[in-house]
Amino acid sequence: MKLAWIATVVALLALLGLSSAGSAQSADAPLLQVREVNSLDPAANTATFFSSGGSGISMSLDGTAVTPTSVTPLPTTRPIGNVLIFDTSTDMDKSGALASAKDRARKWIDARAGDRGLTEQFAILVTGEGGKVIQGLTASTALLDEALDNVGPSADESIRDKSALWSAIRQGAAALNNISSLQPNLVIMAGRNDNASANDKQAAIGEIASARAAVFGLAYTGSGYDGQQIKSLVDTYGGQFIAEADGTQFSSTVTASASIIDTKQFVATYASTATSGQVTNLSITVGDQTAGASYNSGSSVSGFQNLNPAVQSASAAGISFLQGGLGLALAVLLVLVATALAAYAIFLLISKDNNLNNVLQPYSEGYGPQGELEDEDDGSYAKTALIQRAVEVTENFAESQGYLARAEGALERANLPLRAGEALFFYAAVVLIATILGLALGGLFTALVLGGISALAPPAIVSYLANRRRKIFLSQLPDTLQLLSGTLRAGYSLMQGVEAVSQEVENPMGAELRRVVTESRLGRPLEESLEGVAERMDSPDFSWAVMAIRIQREVGGNLSELLLTVADTMTQRERLRRDVAALTAEGRMSAIVLGLLPVGLGLAMYVINREYTSKLLTDTLGNILLGGAVVMMIIGFVWMKKIIDIEI
Repeated sequence: MKLAWIATVVALLALLGLSSAGSAQSADAPLLQVREVNSLDPAANTATFFSSGGSGISMSLDGTAVTPTSVTPLPTTRPIGNVLIFDTSTDMDKSGALASAKDRARKWIDARAGDRGLTEQFAILVTGEGGKVIQGLTASTALLDEALDNVGPSADESIRDKSALWSAIRQGAAALNNISSLQPNLVIMAGRNDNASANDKQAAIGEIASARAAVFGLAYTGSGYDGQQIKSLVDTYGGQFIAEADGTQFSSTVTASASIIDTKQFVATYASTATSGQVTNLSITVGDQTAGASYNSGSSVSGFQNLNPAVQSASAAGISFLQGGLGLALAVLLVLVATALAAYAIFLLISKDNNLNNVLQPYSEGYGPQGELEDEDDGSYAKTALIQRAVEVTENFAESQGYLARAEGALERANLPLRAGEALFFYAAVVLIATILGLALGGLFTALVLGGISALAPPAIVSYLANRRRKIFLSQLPDTLQLLSGTLRAGYSLMQGVEAVSQEVENPMGAELRRVVTESRLGRPLEESLEGVAERMDSPDFSWAVMAIRIQREVGGNLSELLLTVADTMTQRERLRRDVAALTAEGRMSAIVLGLLPVGLGLAMYVINREYTSKLLTDTLGNILLGGAVVMMIIGFVWMKKIIDIEI
């Protein structure tokens, strides 16, 4: 297991450090992107991709060349859904970009929509008036032409320059998500940043990911708009970004997008011998462009992001710090190690896990790129098969060593919504990356410093958050017990009292009591749920309160009076804590000053006279003396902390 963990982490670091990202497309660059792979039939796998041309292509599976049995334009049996989003702000209207885009869109609709069998469906949306659907997905040219006639600036001048871009994108992607039989495309024509949506950005991102749509970002840049909002979507979800500064020529961007969607999509059919469930890497090359896709054999995967493609030209450059000297040697070393461990890492990836948690996972976790566009959201940060497998191995190793339970407890006390396995994996990865960067940039000493900081900082932050939350919890305890006593005097049962108090007090006490109520409703005894709160918050005071409740319920008595007595005891203890904190304030300040003074003085001396202090960093004896000084500083700081840390 240890070797498996090391293999996965090193291979991941090598891939992260040595690969060149370059998925963004422009109007002048050849387009090559894989957007769907269907491997349900091993003898006739299909890959749907954008390409400037459909002839002269070559393919490979896991590095082994394969010959496609056919390469055809996207078949007419697959209808296409295009959502057209028009920015109706003043900049687009006065420059002629809006009229130009509408005119070309009308021609596109007239050519592709209508009652001619399986054709394209279109939807019309605008960013004005808070983001508005003018016409839902339909193939009726009459309805679409009427909708285009209604596309224009708002009659209300006070909101004419308001652009709810994210709101319109969210609604358009949701429309595509509701009709899964359509191949989804978002065509976004914008000339102004969003300035009117209300918290719709992440919702829009989630809808795009769920719909697995390709994004065509068409930016009018004549008024200073840079198009970064829609360009980031193209970079993440595939498609093409096109900028045009001349409003009267903006129709050319719509023409380019229509051409890609209608005439530059191809389906390659090929045979595969990969075992069902095996992670397979597909590579398609046309000219000097190569598009990659990673998928599990025996499945159907769609969406640029889900396939993790990387488009690179033959002249792509690597990361600059790895070129020459120690950086180059480090890069070569990483490549050699990653190559040696690749077979073992791939073996780990292809082993299929059918346990109940993994089967239920798609139903318990939502979509969300955590994207990077931004990472917010779904609570899971492992997005690729490699990272997911590495997290799983890390989790198993940590559990066998007893670290997993401690990590889960620490994260829960700090109220951080992270999986313990992912937190440990990324913690180890950050420490390793920081150490390697330090070694490459400044030698062994810098590596030790960066590695030490990256190793100590996350646990310190988690501990600080947990202690701060625990202090707030303890300060709320006396008032909570008094409130609970009052509810019992009013005739409530203990369970009803806990529920009533949970709605009145603030977090973290309120959140913990609401969890107690939920657990009790699910069948867990109330006393056990309350003891669980004491364990999670590491609170002896709350544990004593629970013990008092348990004893009273066994032997009888006035629980209301008992809780008031316990609350008064807690209040006196809190006063004593604060008295001790006031009396030891000088000692704490002394510890902080004495701890920071050598560091600050050393940095000041380094800045003032670098040659004088450089011996400590470059000379072996200097390194030893500096290390000894750091160790003695830590010992002294811990000693002083023990002196002033008085348990109550």
